[in-house]
Amino acid sequence: MAPNTSREISFEDYKLPPVGHAVSGAVGSTIANLFIYPLDISTTRLQLDNRQQKRGILDMMISIYQKEGGLQALYAGLGADTLATVLSSFVYFYCYSALRNIQEKLNTNMGKRAQLNVAQELFLGAEAALISRFFTTPVSNVTTRLQTAGKDNKKSFVEIAQDIYREKGIRGFWTGYRASMLLVSNPSITYFVFEKVKAFYLTMYHKTALSSLEVFLVSALAKTVATMVTYPFIFVRTSMVAEDPKGKGKAADAGGDLGKQQGMLGLMRHVIHRDGPRGLYKGMQAQITKGFFNQGIMYMIKDRVATYLTLLFYTSMLIRRRKVSS
Repeated sequence: MAPNTSREISFEDYKLPPVGHAVSGAVGSTIANLFIYPLDISTTRLQLDNRQQKRGILDMMISIYQKEGGLQALYAGLGADTLATVLSSFVYFYCYSALRNIQEKLNTNMGKRAQLNVAQELFLGAEAALISRFFTTPVSNVTTRLQTAGKDNKKSFVEIAQDIYREKGIRGFWTGYRASMLLVSNPSITYFVFEKVKAFYLTMYHKTALSSLEVFLVSALAKTVATMVTYPFIFVRTSMVAEDPKGKGKAADAGGDLGKQQGMLGLMRHVIHRDGPRGLYKGMQAQITKGFFNQGIMYMIKDRVATYLTLLFYTSMLIRRRKVSS
């Protein structure tokens, strides 16, 4: 009979499986998205707003509320965005956790420390994000169109999808994916900064875990750093996805037909020529505000859900091993 090895793994040493991280990440992202969605839709509008007067995110939220139908307008496209959020978070955290486990085993087999170095952390985060964005870009693109449609162009998810297909064919659903490939560094930078700041803080104050408020603040800080580094590509992707095929409307204001015809680099050159380098940072303050609260709430909830799931998975493992040993 094989020895019972359940005693060899304490609860403190037990690692939550990738599916547990995927579920906790999806739950955290979904709940956070419900709270910050008005910030999300207002940020998208600010990125595509080319009016001369400078508008803050609060001004945009008030404008949408007053001119486009109240609270309902601030949640336009929520269903599609929630679907994209759940898919993105589940795939990302599953892939990242699975790849991380594999890399740790490889490090151990090569006689190195299991802990990942900086390059491995960033690479695995980028790889997981790239896989995630491939599956979620079509839904995200439809969501962006829904968010920028306005009160005079109310269309359903299916109707927007049909519009995209008529305009660009099946490849149209992956418009902006190349810009997204450059954005894969965003979640990896976020996760990397979070883990490093967390480790530093726990060591400095001799603690074993962060409180909910500390998780919120550390994760929000990490997202702020990542957003500042990658914002030009966030702006370009939003402009490309939301572009009006006839060169009219908010998207045309942001990038114009020239940007659409020449792709990502063409759009960047067009914006810089028109507004200077600062044009690529239009709406960044709103993006940082949105990311700060979204990431903070998401990680705070994910951390709590992951704790309960770890207890559930660990208990389930002990029960299975006891059945086998008996």
